[in-house]
Amino acid sequence: MDKIDRSIIDMMRTDRKFDGNLVNVLGVHQSVSALVRVHNPLHLGMLERNFKVTAMYPFIRSVGIMCELKDAIKLERMQEVEYVSAQGKVFALDNDFGGLDSRNSANSLSLSTDLDGDGVTMCVMDTGVSPHSDLSIPRERIVHFVDMIGSDSEPYDDNGHGTFVAGVACGNGTLSGGRIMGVAPRANIVGLKVIGASGESGTFKILDGMQWLFDNFRQYGIRVVCMSFGAEPQSYADPLKIGAEMLSRSGLTVVVASGNSGENALKSPAISNEVIAVGAVDGNDKLAPFTSRGVYQGALRPDVFADGVEIKGISAGGTYSTMTGTSAAAPYVAGACCLLCQKYRNITPRQIKHAIINSANIVDGNKIFRL
Repeated sequence: MDKIDRSIIDMMRTDRKFDGNLVNVLGVHQSVSALVRVHNPLHLGMLERNFKVTAMYPFIRSVGIMCELKDAIKLERMQEVEYVSAQGKVFALDNDFGGLDSRNSANSLSLSTDLDGDGVTMCVMDTGVSPHSDLSIPRERIVHFVDMIGSDSEPYDDNGHGTFVAGVACGNGTLSGGRIMGVAPRANIVGLKVIGASGESGTFKILDGMQWLFDNFRQYGIRVVCMSFGAEPQSYADPLKIGAEMLSRSGLTVVVASGNSGENALKSPAISNEVIAVGAVDGNDKLAPFTSRGVYQGALRPDVFADGVEIKGISAGGTYSTMTGTSAAAPYVAGACCLLCQKYRNITPRQIKHAIINSANIVDGNKIFRL
C-alpha cells in the first residue's frame, strides 16, 4: 500500500461513519464484504446504481457490498450514508454440547401450568431443526423450514444446536415418555437455518434470516423468535441489534442468549433493550460464571436468567443430549413467551417482556425466571 492509500486509511480511522474493523481490514485486503446503512430507505436505489451490491436489507435501510478502498472513499463523501461496517462473525452460543442416553435422563424442564403453546408458532433462528419424535409425533409441528445456508427445502440440522434449542422450547417428551419435555410442547415451529455445520456464521446470513422473518412472520403466524447466537457488538449502528429491534417493533417477541464470555462481554443482539436477553444460572440459582453480563448504554443486561447448566434436550440424531450455555437458557424463556401468547392472544412484545421480568425471582441480585 502506497503512502497516499495509507493516509486515506488513517483519515478513515477518525471518521465515525466507518466501523474500525472495516478500516483495519481494508488496510490489509483489497476488497471486503461491507454493510452500508443509509439515512433514508429511498437512498438504497442509489447504492445499487453505484456499487456492487451483494445483498439487500431494506428492513434496516442497508445493503451488503463488496467494498474496495475506492468505494470507501466514495461512501465517505456521500451525505446519504449513515454508517459502513465490516461483516462480522456470529456464533451459536453453546458452552458445552454432549451426548446423553435417553434412558438415563431426568427432566429438569417441567411445566407448572395448564398452558401448552397450542396454536402458537415460534421461529428458531439457528443451525436448523431436525425432525425428531418430540417435534413430529403425534403430529408434525415443524410447519415450515427456510435454509439460508444450503437452500434445502426439507428440515435438517447438520450441527444439532438448533434442534436442541427447539426441544427446550417446544419438545413434547414423546421419546422419553414425558421425562424430557419443553416448555410449550404443542407449539408449532418454523426452522430458519442461518448458521452452518461448524456453528459459525456471518452478519449477512443472520440479516438474510431477519429480513425473511420481517417479510413473512405474519404469513406463518409467528409470534416468538429465539436467537441463541451472538456476535461482538459494534460501537455504533450495530446491525444485529438494529435488526432485532426492527423485528420487535413489527410485532415479534425476540428472545436472545446473552453470550458465554463472562462479565462485561455482552453479545449482540443481546445488547438491545428491546429484546428479552437471557443469561444462565445452574439448578441452585447460582449465576453461571460464563454468562455474558454487564452494562450497555446505561442498562444492566441480561434482563433475566434461566436454567442453562447441564440442560437435557433433544438431539438431531433422534435421541437426547445435554447442553450448557445461554443457548439453553434462552429457549426456556422463549417457550414461556409462547405460553403467554396462547393465554393472551393480543399481547404485545413489550407486554410479554414486562411479564417475564416482573415474574422473575430476585436471588443474589439476579432476576431468575422459572415457571
